[in-house]
Amino acid sequence: MKLKTLFLLITTFVALNLHAQGSLPKPLDLTFLNLIQGSWTGQSDMLGVKMNEEIVCRLDYNKQYLIINLTAASEDKTHTYSGMGVYGSDAEGNVKSWWFDEWGLNTVSMGTGKIDAMKMTIEAKSDAYTMDRSLELTGGNLIMKWTTTFKDKDGQMQTLNGETLYTKKN
Repeated sequence: MKLKTLFLLITTFVALNLHAQGSLPKPLDLTFLNLIQGSWTGQSDMLGVKMNEEIVCRLDYNKQYLIINLTAASEDKTHTYSGMGVYGSDAEGNVKSWWFDEWGLNTVSMGTGKIDAMKMTIEAKSDAYTMDRSLELTGGNLIMKWTTTFKDKDGQMQTLNGETLYTKKN
């Protein structure tokens, strides 16, 4: 009897897992996400330093997540930055985001937002800052706008903002 019960439990577990694996959600088919896939380049101004940026956007994991890899470097390469964003969306365009970069755990942010036509907006927060960011496709270009608020080394609140115009490489 114990052997029959064990066999029944194992069979049920395997059947449920096989059914769960066969029930993946349909891949997302949001026009905005489809159109921003690829490599984009732009130039930004970070505290008076011109930064050459590249972002690579791809849909992954059954087209459920937008993965953005961003790298930036000054002309003389003395200032660099790299980060990765993961953006999950449902079919209605509601977004959850996670941002990771070379600054470590203190700057990992989580956010929520919305995709509306050709624009994605995100409000995010980490232990170190808050940020509002938008990505918008317009005229064949991708425009990123952002505003961040953080405490400086003296504990004073500071606000920075920026805008980068990206053109598609491929």
